[in-house]
Amino acid sequence: MKNSLKIIIGIIHVLLTIAILQLLVQPVIAAPPDLPNNSCADCHRKLIFTSEEQRQFVDIRIKHLESGISCSIVCHEDKLNKSIASTYAMWSVSTHALFDVTCEKCHGGDPLAITKKDAHIGISKINIARINTPESCGKCHEPELDEFKNSEHFKKLESGEEGPAPACITCHQAHSVRVLTSSEIEDFCSNCHNRITGIDPAVPKKAEEALSSIRELQVEISKARGAIISAKASGKDVTAAENELEDARSILKHIPSVWHRFNLTFFETEVKEGIEDAQRAQNIIMAEMPAASPPAKAPGFEVILLISCLLIAYFLKKR
Repeated sequence: MKNSLKIIIGIIHVLLTIAILQLLVQPVIAAPPDLPNNSCADCHRKLIFTSEEQRQFVDIRIKHLESGISCSIVCHEDKLNKSIASTYAMWSVSTHALFDVTCEKCHGGDPLAITKKDAHIGISKINIARINTPESCGKCHEPELDEFKNSEHFKKLESGEEGPAPACITCHQAHSVRVLTSSEIEDFCSNCHNRITGIDPAVPKKAEEALSSIRELQVEISKARGAIISAKASGKDVTAAENELEDARSILKHIPSVWHRFNLTFFETEVKEGIEDAQRAQNIIMAEMPAASPPAKAPGFEVILLISCLLIAYFLKKR
């Protein structure tokens, strides 16, 4: 019995020793670094309004109110943190986020760095200056930049003249990276094109109509594609129709970049040409398909009356 008790006490003693050694050794062994997927997002998304600093501001405000001092939390709020948190929220639901276009693409820095200091090396405000955004965005959106350089908007921006001079972020915004729809474009263009500024107030409505015409092009392309598929299934040669359809598709593909020329007449001409290409494809298929034979008509009233008259005449003559 005494031996068993000694054995149990010995086991407990060994386990306690192991536990103590683990506690002593654990701080010495550094845990492997938890590398973020992207250091920009990993840090900036944590800058929310419930930080310790923000809670301190709330406490200060309460003390001021208790002392009869009227103030607003806005005066003491950490505006930098608020701005950065809002920026991350907008980016996180943008097209850029969807395609993994992260902060460093525009701002610079090293997304693979572990520390804040290393992550911010190379960050520059030059690329994101409003007048420099076309060149910055053009690194990825080259066709759009080429068209934009042919626009009056770009000439106004480059000249440095006073008054509205749209840059990329004017329409697309810096972090949400929106693409305006035809239903939004009229109101948006009216910000600059109106009677107050005197900048061609007819433009917003024309812009809405021009963007809406893309839908007609898409419909005609869909019709042409359906006709070609049916004809090909019937063993017909659809090469000519496919060439016309490809021309229409090519125009549709380049329409977004063409829009950035901001020449509505040129844009409408391009869309119209695409529609005509798609319609020609449909006409080629219709010409090659055999004409359907007209359905046989059922005997009409005139035929029935004629037969009845002949029968009556026959019976009268027979009498």
